[in-house]
Amino acid sequence: MAQSHNKRAAHRLGAAGFVATLAAFSGGCAQLGGLSELTTATTQVRPKVVGGEQKNELAKATAYWGKKFAKNPTKLEPALAYAKNLKALGHKRQALAVLQQSAVYHGDKKELAGEYGRLALSLGHVKIAEKVLAQADSASDPDWRVISARGTALAKQGRYRDSIPFFERALTFAPNHPSVLNNLAMAQAMAGDAGRAEELLRQAVAQGGDTKRVRQNLALVLGLQGQYEESAMVGSQDQPPKVAAADTAALRKLVKLDPVTRPRVSTTQHASANGLKGSASVANDWNARVAQAQ
Repeated sequence: MAQSHNKRAAHRLGAAGFVATLAAFSGGCAQLGGLSELTTATTQVRPKVVGGEQKNELAKATAYWGKKFAKNPTKLEPALAYAKNLKALGHKRQALAVLQQSAVYHGDKKELAGEYGRLALSLGHVKIAEKVLAQADSASDPDWRVISARGTALAKQGRYRDSIPFFERALTFAPNHPSVLNNLAMAQAMAGDAGRAEELLRQAVAQGGDTKRVRQNLALVLGLQGQYEESAMVGSQDQPPKVAAADTAALRKLVKLDPVTRPRVSTTQHASANGLKGSASVANDWNARVAQAQ
């Protein structure tokens, strides 16, 4: 009975264009612990925040690999290193162009396909990402980031059930990774199993990582199941009461549940499209979350 209700609620939210679900999908290379590894002239760096001296170092590394790439654009190593550093500087479209050019010469290289596919996904080129990531996926040398990204590409097309096996497979190679647990949970929620989503999100919270985003999603699935008191308690850790109350009203109208006190859920962007008010900051988090995840 409860699961049937969850399925109906998920269907209503999906039909309304539920932003929290797509915003919650964190991509195949979720950087809960920092940026992707950046290859420099002499070392590899993993800055969590690019700024100050660290930004200067990154800019130097980018310039170094840019020259190497310009000198020999057919070679794989400088193309990958240059693209990774461009990506870390925020020049994603330029990085994608570098990878596209390198793919002409190294289309059979799975490392290149993995970088290309995950970057394409972060820029919204979902169909391209789906195709390239399938080429990057290797049974003999599996990469959990590629596998999870394949699931994300499917989920972004509304193919939630199809995405679930990819997230489950990714977890076999990255056990208890918060981003994969989060993605699997949201796929389960949109497939109608909010109870299973709750279990997975509790695991993700326990593992740490991007706890604010995961808590927001946990508050959401608790609200889907009518557990509003706990949803309010979880959500209030990250959001002002007025915002939580507005989001509660949005969720309640979307899923047509009885009025209750405020939970914290992130339905705002599409709720506002339906004449509802909520947190503008939640809606504006969408692009930022995806960028950070890639």
